[in-house]
Amino acid sequence: MALMTRMGWLGWTALAVGLGMVATGCAAQPVGFDFRDGGVVAHWQPTNDISRLESTPDGMRITISGADPYTIGPPINLPAGQPLWLNVRARSDEGGALQVFYFRTAPTESAAVRCGLRKGVWQDIRVPLPALGAGYRFRIDPPGVKGGCVVQSLTLTPRRVIAAPRWPVPFEPAPVPGSPSVVSGSVELTHAAGKLGAFTVRVAGKKVAVGLTRPLIGYDTEAGVRWLAFGDKAVTKVRVQDGRIIVTARASDADGAVWTCTQTFAGGRVAGAVEVRTALTASADRRLVYAPMLGLLAGKAGAPRNQGLFCGLEYLERPDRSSSEDDIVGPGSLRRVPDALKVTLPLMAIQNGGAYVGLIWKPAADVAAMFDSPDRTLGSRKHLMALILPGSDGTGRHDGQVLPYEPLQLRSNRPVVMTATILGGAATTVAPAVQKYVEMRGLPAKPRMRTTRGRYLHEAAQGWLSSGVRSGNHWRHAYWPGVTGFAPQPAADAAAYMLRLAGEVSDASLASQLRQTAASAVALVDPASRYASAVSHVRLPAAPLVFGGAVRSAESMRAYAVGQLARLTVDGRLIYRAAPGATDYARTHFSHEANGLVGAVVADALAAAVFSGDRALIGRAVAALRQQSRFDGTVPRGAQTWECPLHTPDILASAHMVRAYALGYELTGDPQMLSRARYWAWTGVPFVYLTPPTREPVGLYGTIAVLGATGWQAPNWMGLPVQWCGLVYSDALYRLARLDPSGPWRKLAEGITVSGMQQSWGTDEPELVGLLPDSFEPRAQTRNAVAINPGTVQANAFQLMDGPPIYDRAVLRRFGGSVHAPGSVRILKDEPTAAEVEVIGWPDKPYWVLLAGTGGGARPVVNGHVADASDMEEGQTSRAVRVRGRVVVALTRSAAVRGR
Repeated sequence: MALMTRMGWLGWTALAVGLGMVATGCAAQPVGFDFRDGGVVAHWQPTNDISRLESTPDGMRITISGADPYTIGPPINLPAGQPLWLNVRARSDEGGALQVFYFRTAPTESAAVRCGLRKGVWQDIRVPLPALGAGYRFRIDPPGVKGGCVVQSLTLTPRRVIAAPRWPVPFEPAPVPGSPSVVSGSVELTHAAGKLGAFTVRVAGKKVAVGLTRPLIGYDTEAGVRWLAFGDKAVTKVRVQDGRIIVTARASDADGAVWTCTQTFAGGRVAGAVEVRTALTASADRRLVYAPMLGLLAGKAGAPRNQGLFCGLEYLERPDRSSSEDDIVGPGSLRRVPDALKVTLPLMAIQNGGAYVGLIWKPAADVAAMFDSPDRTLGSRKHLMALILPGSDGTGRHDGQVLPYEPLQLRSNRPVVMTATILGGAATTVAPAVQKYVEMRGLPAKPRMRTTRGRYLHEAAQGWLSSGVRSGNHWRHAYWPGVTGFAPQPAADAAAYMLRLAGEVSDASLASQLRQTAASAVALVDPASRYASAVSHVRLPAAPLVFGGAVRSAESMRAYAVGQLARLTVDGRLIYRAAPGATDYARTHFSHEANGLVGAVVADALAAAVFSGDRALIGRAVAALRQQSRFDGTVPRGAQTWECPLHTPDILASAHMVRAYALGYELTGDPQMLSRARYWAWTGVPFVYLTPPTREPVGLYGTIAVLGATGWQAPNWMGLPVQWCGLVYSDALYRLARLDPSGPWRKLAEGITVSGMQQSWGTDEPELVGLLPDSFEPRAQTRNAVAINPGTVQANAFQLMDGPPIYDRAVLRRFGGSVHAPGSVRILKDEPTAAEVEVIGWPDKPYWVLLAGTGGGARPVVNGHVADASDMEEGQTSRAVRVRGRVVVALTRSAAVRGR
């Protein structure tokens, strides 16, 4: 039954039918559903996983009874052609993501809006909807799997859309000899006389960018938006004072206010950087809809760039265009002026022709970043990077659009000030721009822990023992009430993680429970499978080293490595092929290959080969790694093709490549391997929040998984941290930090680790305690399904905290082979015929040291004594010795054996 008929925005006519909708003669009044009226609630259905819908004085209470709750309302008629605001007032018992779908026939993810609700507090949400029309229904998906959610109202109001002007095409500045300039390292900025923005930027004498000339200023009046051709009309003076260039431009608008823009350029404190300060004032109050504070047009008109970067949103290669639908379709693809929440660090850069140019800025509520490569907005046919007013907070403008919904109020003679830095340097990728950012700004301090060390250990223990991931002596990878896709299985890694916790928790009863459960769990796993039996994202071979079976596991990993290498072509390629009838995730990519796709295979094969000790197999894996040089200097992408396009930039691809090249360097000592590991580590940094996304406590060092969406549609992962992907990356960084201690890797990894610990559920959620949410809502500070087992965080946490790590290895390049232990391993001697390593194992527990690829020599000597035969496992190419605590293991062999 249609509950609303013809509605004009000037006098919405609501049929009563007990709906409690506001009948109004004013366009500002809302139309929709006031759920405090019981007659309205009666027209909504408890469609799925809802045990009850009831009318209360506060609104419609939804009692949730399953994993996918939603309620669908009656059809209503809305005027065609009018963009809308959707306004929802709600309170959730559990907190989490609220979704509202709008549809005529069937709901789809592409026609839905999503926002976070805090636990237990009333929130007013306003999100834009497109123009709809007659016969639309709304579906409300409340957050949580239990408890309830009260929706007080769902209303619609008209949304104003400010029409864009005809943007004037910028002209090319042409400073004459003798024009004032600022030099910083290889970067030189030269400003022409007479026009605002008429500057050029050169790197090592080569022009890489020009300023944004012919800027407009737009302001709102009773008669509509007026546009001032500020760049064309302003009287502009350029002068030099104390080594700085000071540009002052003034022009009057049609309503009599004088606008003044003062821009100052000075050499930065770091070579290769020019600092810019822009101040904009109006002599009368103005409602500002647009003003550029600083702009760069990089490259040559019509010429492609090599790479482009807008941190958290775009990571482009030569064939790519910004705001494309290669990774996400529909409105979410528009990233030209995004919600500031989605910017992981304030950096934009364009690289081409052996140099890069970029912008760094100080985040401010009034300032928004604008990125368009190539520039289709102003028509320059170059690559646009700009900082504009007003800001973008997710509510003030449609994500990606240049103009806001509502103006920024400027008070007379009160300047709006913005500070930024133009940077540049020699480069073949955008990675040096990221390095320059870290050099200038540094990495932020680690976030504050959500809890104490002891409390973390307790919560992790409960995660293994009593949360929903456990089912008897089996464990799921992840858990969510009503979700059946994660079957419980034997898990040797769960047993190992529990045993490690048992040695650290202060509660003796809890420690005993952990040990007993670990013993029961590992008993279900064949010793040969204790490496491979795992439910965590970070796969560490600790289980065979603490429970035994190290040599048998090493031999089984030989077969695994052979199988992984067999997936590659002769020249080391892994070609993506969609299964018959399945989604082709390569359809938007310019290739059927990606570094993230092959990187996972090569990294796994290399690690397994090293654990096996098979030198010939290790050689094959290293050769396959060297073949991946075809991806040198490319964008990390394509690591999650179970749900995301092959084209999509991906932090997991960075992680795989760092892991592979770091191990390649350990094995070979080839400095190119280390250089490549560093490069791939830098490619992951733009996915990490190095500035807080909100003022809330959790967000800093959160990690964006991919710059795109699942299946090109939803969820849109930009602005939505997925910390398990970042923790795989940080695990690789901890290893790299040992090989490259002068880099920022350990501090970066520690920040990511703490963020993962912050995001995990606490003891107030017994079913989820100690588990890591699949994603996290920074604004609402809520955790989203599903809940991942504690191992991914724990593998990193024990790198962060005092005491031995979960697992370590050392490669003996000269002696041959490698040493693996549950704890830390340090090489004391590595000679062709003799080697010594110090091992500090887990506390209060005997363990095994795997001496992979060291067979054929004398029996190892432990703390000066030849190992007893009863403490040895012998294999074809490897052997293991059982020890306790801190030990020094000495190995010897004859030169003849070494040469085999």
